[in-house]
Amino acid sequence: MVSSILMLLALLGPMEQGPRELTVPDESQIKPPLVVSEGTVIPVSLINEISTKNAESGNGIYAQTIFPVTVNNEIVIPVDSYVRGRIVNATRPGRVSGRAELTINFHTIILPNGLTLPIFGSLGGVGGVAERKGEATVTGDSSKGEDVTTVAQTAGMGAIIGAIGGGGKGVAIGAGAGAAAGVAQVLLSRGDDLTLPRGTTIEVVLDRPLEP
Repeated sequence: MVSSILMLLALLGPMEQGPRELTVPDESQIKPPLVVSEGTVIPVSLINEISTKNAESGNGIYAQTIFPVTVNNEIVIPVDSYVRGRIVNATRPGRVSGRAELTINFHTIILPNGLTLPIFGSLGGVGGVAERKGEATVTGDSSKGEDVTTVAQTAGMGAIIGAIGGGGKGVAIGAGAGAAAGVAQVLLSRGDDLTLPRGTTIEVVLDRPLEP
């Protein structure tokens, strides 16, 4: 019996005694986390069109990145990452004055590997189709120039009609009537809505660091 046990121990080989050594990685070989710093610009392209004509607060906004963002020569936000946001406010232009306005906010980025991260950012440039106002709002063009043209055109037509009908006095009456008609037309019509077409380039500027 004893010989059998000794033979078994011989087959198993010598047993290690004492605690095993733990290998601790060299700190110099541990890579620090890649952090996209505050102020980094993330260029995106709109997937869906947005217009003050039909936009409402809470509507979704969808875009994709069009240029990679790198940190320490490594790509951390690849091209075609999805960016999601929402419309905070949409204001149509007034009938007398005022411009169309869109206040938008991007809040989530989804990397191609599926990693979903919250982002906090403000607006940079908006593709040359709108003027930025504050950190999250863009405005459309003013329609004042068009309003003046409308009044002038209707006044001119009235003057021509008046001249045909009543000479110099008719010119004055016709011009006045035409101007009045032009003012009425301006008062009854809105200015131009602000539209950001599909493909519009928007710069999202990070207000807080992002760690993918």
